[in-house]
Order: sequence, then structure tokens, then C-alpha cells
Amino acid sequence: MRTFGIVKIAVVVFLDFIVLNHILGMDAAFILTAGIALYACLGEYSALWKDKAIHLEDLPDDERLKLMRVHQRLTEDAKRVSGVDISGIKLHVIPSDDLNAYAYGIQNAAVTRSTLHICDDATLCSVLGHEVSHLLNMDAVFHRLIFANVTLATVGIAIGSFISVSFLWLVFILMCAFGICGGVLSMLVFHGVNSIVKSAFTTLQKFVIVAYQLLMGLVSRSCEFRADKYSCQLGYGSQLSYFLSHFVGGQRQEQRSIHQILYASHPDTEKRVMRIKEYALAE
Repeated sequence: MRTFGIVKIAVVVFLDFIVLNHILGMDAAFILTAGIALYACLGEYSALWKDKAIHLEDLPDDERLKLMRVHQRLTEDAKRVSGVDISGIKLHVIPSDDLNAYAYGIQNAAVTRSTLHICDDATLCSVLGHEVSHLLNMDAVFHRLIFANVTLATVGIAIGSFISVSFLWLVFILMCAFGICGGVLSMLVFHGVNSIVKSAFTTLQKFVIVAYQLLMGLVSRSCEFRADKYSCQLGYGSQLSYFLSHFVGGQRQEQRSIHQILYASHPDTEKRVMRIKEYALAE
């Protein structure tokens, strides 16, 4: 599983370098690609800081012992089921009343304090087993990598727009200076061309953002189903189904619009529970 995560990250970074090298040259491509890769891989630590995550070792005794039991149990299950050593994964608690859990990148996962308290050991294993799949497949790293690329692309489009409009102004001023054009008609023509160019870049920028949101929504939902399946493979399908049905489902009862469905990072809870039951029947 870790191999697949590494490969998809390596492919994106390699493509980044190829494209940037073609546009900006090798030196700039190397610097930008290295910066994107560092952001994607190390971003989990800034996210942990932002969420005020508390490492397992710094927790009160009751919370620390509970997470240690869960960590040990998951380590044994992962080794038995998939032959993967996850003993190096670090667990944290987020001081929040929400019922949620997070995978931050390569080796850091967290549950909210409410989730820790409301779940028994087996249910907590089901929730964190789901997050382990995200860590092994480096999903958060991949998402940050794509986000960095989209950000770079939108900035590049904005710079391209600025250069193009500035060039149009320069040409217009020079033409006026040499008496090639002037008057109201020339101003109207220039204004029209300028508006078309700016609109073209703005449309391109919006297209990139919308395409990113749609694509990452699709990818993220697929990752959620895969993570649910991995938790089931570890032996926690019934516990995960219970958690989703009684806690997560209870928070998401409102009807979603087509727009919300297309852009959602998580599948509908009912679909997730149904898939979990299908996994159980298949086994």
C-alpha cells in the first residue's frame, strides 16, 4: 500500500519538473518542484499545529492508555492482514467536540477528544483503521501536492494576464505616440480587445479551479471508500458501520444539492454503510 502512495507522489513530482523545466528552465523548475514536494510532505506538521493536536505521550493517563491499546491492536492487525508495519504511526488528540478523525500525511493521525471518549476500543480501532489507510496511501500528501500545483497554475495564469494586458497597453501607447491610432474609436477597440484578453484569462483560471474541485472531490470520495474497506479488512466493519450510522449519519441528515454532491470530499453516509455491508458479504 505504501508503494502505491510513493509511486503516485513521485509521478506528480516528476511531471511537475518536466512541465516547469519546459516553461522556466531547469534551475527554476528544480527550485519550484522541490518547494512543492516539501510543502506536500511537511504540510502535515503545520496542520497538526493548526489543529492544536496533542501527541499521545502528552495526554492524561486515561486517554493515553486508551490510545496506546488501540495503537498496539491496530499494529498487530495491520501486520496480520496486510503485512504492513504501522508501529511508527503517531497518534494525537484534537481538543474538539466534533466527532471526527484525521490523517495528516505520512505518519500522523488524530481523533477528536469527543470521538476518543464516546468510542470503545474496537470502534476507535475502526475509525483509526480508516485513517491508517489514508496514511499508507499518502492521500493527504497527494491532495496537498495537487493543491500546490493548482495554486501555482492560477498564479501563473494571473501573471500571464498581467503581462498580456501590460503588453497591450504598451502597444496602444506606442501606436498613439506615432500617430498610428487615436481618438474615440481607437479607445473603444482597445478597450474591447483588452476586455476579451482579461476575460479569457479569468475564464481559464475559473476552469482550472472548478476542474480541480470536481476532480479532487471524485478522488477523495474514492479514497474514503478504499479506507472504509481497509478498516473492514482489519476486522472492524461492524464497528465502523455503527459509528457512521449513529454518529456521522446523525450530523448529515440534510438533503444535499447536486453542487454539494459533486464537490463533496466524502460520500453520502448511507452509501458508505451500504458498501461496508457489501464488503462483509464478499468476505
